[in-house]
Amino acid sequence: MSIIQKVKKTIQKHSMLFPNERVLVAVSGGPDSVALFHLLWELREELRIQLVIAHYHHELRGRDADMDEQLARQMAEKFKVEFIAGRAEPEWWKKLKGSIEELARNMRYEFLVKSAIETKASKIALGHNADDQAESVLINLLRGSGLLGLAGMPPVRDRFIRPLIEVSRKEILDYCWDRGLAFRVDRTNRDKRFLRNRIRSELIPMLKTFNPSIVSALVKTSELLREDEKILEEHSKKAFSRLAKIQPGQINFSMKEFMLEPASIRRRLVRLAIQKLKKDLRRIEALHIFEMEELMYSGKASFALDMPERIKIFKSYDQLSIKLAGAKKPSAFEPVKLTIPADLKIRLNDEFELALKIEPSDYAQFLKSGVKKQQRGSIFDLGAEQIFLSLDNISSQLWLRAPKPGDRIQPLGMKGHKKLKEILQSLKVPRQLRPIYPLVVDDQESLWVPGFEISEKTRIAPDSKKICRCQISIQ
Repeated sequence: MSIIQKVKKTIQKHSMLFPNERVLVAVSGGPDSVALFHLLWELREELRIQLVIAHYHHELRGRDADMDEQLARQMAEKFKVEFIAGRAEPEWWKKLKGSIEELARNMRYEFLVKSAIETKASKIALGHNADDQAESVLINLLRGSGLLGLAGMPPVRDRFIRPLIEVSRKEILDYCWDRGLAFRVDRTNRDKRFLRNRIRSELIPMLKTFNPSIVSALVKTSELLREDEKILEEHSKKAFSRLAKIQPGQINFSMKEFMLEPASIRRRLVRLAIQKLKKDLRRIEALHIFEMEELMYSGKASFALDMPERIKIFKSYDQLSIKLAGAKKPSAFEPVKLTIPADLKIRLNDEFELALKIEPSDYAQFLKSGVKKQQRGSIFDLGAEQIFLSLDNISSQLWLRAPKPGDRIQPLGMKGHKKLKEILQSLKVPRQLRPIYPLVVDDQESLWVPGFEISEKTRIAPDSKKICRCQISIQ
């Protein structure tokens, strides 16, 4: 099968292109991108597509990089297609932290997306080939990657397409030589300080002594794994929609529900949460997820784990939370003055809404209700609660508000007071929900901590005259 037939088959198999689309071709000047443009040019009438050439100058290789841009520009002029160029600031790497290779790639992709929007191109064609795919699989294998990493580069991702992903590097070079196509050679591709270059020049030649078709074998394996990964990812996204409780800068899971999922789905739920928080999975590897799993299986009631890119995972009692450090903390809701009767709804945060109803009652209704001893637990877990209070000993204003430092309550039947901080810990209220835990208070102290207890000051007696029924629910 000829190279052009291979490319056409890949485009059709993965539904990469459709009639009347504009395609932004990323041309670095190397043999892969030069061949990519010429192959798409040969297929343009059959596929009914329009081409645009884009080139990004990283300001890393001096005169060589200038000549790369010149070649890309000359190609655009020769074939009379639109050309768009981008250039990084000189010595930009001195101002940014991180891997220069990774930062440069991110800058290039950002430029390509912006250029596609400007030129109204619906697709961006990249020149990655089968050898690149095999190298990526081996890199991820050496790093201890999961299924997603071993699946390699997807042929199609959003608007990015890789028409050469099933074509070998040798076939591309032969195509360029046969047609006399000029291309540039990046000398940094021989620099063995980069892992990919060492894999290309040392590991793959060694593996070929075991299997001469190792590149094809790795590409086929990545394709099979990608199909399995797609099914698991779809299942995981459905589970995420069902289980994830999303707050600003943080995503929570009920440990009970989380642990009912298979291990492979649990790992993906964590990855989806991280991706939603930081917009990508950069620097998050399988070993980080495995470390989290070991802590979960350790039997500890709580733990905290710092991960790359400001991600922190912590377990607090029956909740697993993934948090982006530095994100905005939940703020306390505004205090609400209570009058009787009261019927109100307020939003505690982006996830929870509280409904509170207070109405006059009497001792007979209190006895008839059977409400004497409260359930113990966080109101966020209980969902709803009903209690009766006597206000005979309350002379100041009632409020619904969030906790404040120093809050305390004299629990029913006790002589002394108990700190609210200790109560919330005993109720196993997750740390991130404590700032919005609802309380009914007067001007002196807490009168009702939902899910825990009412105050001794509100004890109901047969001769109590100011009795009220309180109903609270959290949704």
